[in-house]
Order: sequence, then structure tokens, then C-alpha cells
Amino acid sequence: MFIVREPITTATLAFLLLAPFSFTEKPLESNPRQRQALEDIERRWLAAEDDPSALESILAEDFIHVLPRGFVTKREQIDFMRSHPAPKDGSTKRFEDLRVRVFGTAGVVTGIVAATTPDGKVQKTIFTDVFAYRNGRWQAVNAQELPLDESAHRA
Repeated sequence: MFIVREPITTATLAFLLLAPFSFTEKPLESNPRQRQALEDIERRWLAAEDDPSALESILAEDFIHVLPRGFVTKREQIDFMRSHPAPKDGSTKRFEDLRVRVFGTAGVVTGIVAATTPDGKVQKTIFTDVFAYRNGRWQAVNAQELPLDESAHRA
């Protein structure tokens, strides 16, 4: 068991333990304006998800994409997109059940994307995106999505 007997040692220990968690940005209030800013970024991201140049400003440098094949960094994702452009198949995408929450300098957006092919087939994906407010703007730091099992969604 670790016991601290000196007040100076206690203060130093507390500082060292808490310093990594200090905010570099002033915490934001969870208000409609901040939630709307995150929703706007999500809509921009959905509209430009196959455009690596557009994603440069949406994704933070330390962005991690959690995929079934493993973790993918921003650089890996953008480099892959540039070397493997997505085909234009005429599909349309829209959000269903978009939920936005703000926690100080962090934001979490969850929802469902419904992609409809020209022949009317719909594929749904459920997702969670995490944002950090840095240098006066929101950036995505983490994303994860999975195909939606419609039978589980209705239960």
C-alpha cells in the first residue's frame, strides 16, 4: 500500500496524476449551437465521405477508425482512399435517428446511415463518432460503425 506522508509530496503526486487530463480548451456548454455544429460536421462528412481532401479538415491528426479488420489512422484511411477511389454507383445516403451530445470539449454523435441504391435496396449502418474541440473547432478523433441488423433494431 502506498501512503503519502508529506503535504508537498501529496500535492506533487496529485498534479502529476491530473495534469494529463487538464483542458487545453475552455469546456463548452452543451447548448443547441454546439450540438448543431456537430450535426453540421456529420452532414458534411456524410456528403464527402469518399473525398479524401474534404476529410483532411474533418478528421483530427490523431483520428482512429475502428473497423472489423483493425484500427486505421487518419493517414492510413486518406492514403487508402486516394489510391482506391470509391466508385460512383448512384447511391444516396441519409441519416436516421441522429443523436448529438456534448460533454465539455468532447462530443459524441450516434446514428444510423441509410444508403439506398438506384434499384431501391437499402443498407443501414449504425455508427458512433467522437469529436474533440481543439483550437476553436470540432474535429473527429474516433469513428466506429457496423452494419445494422434490422431484426435486432426492431426488437
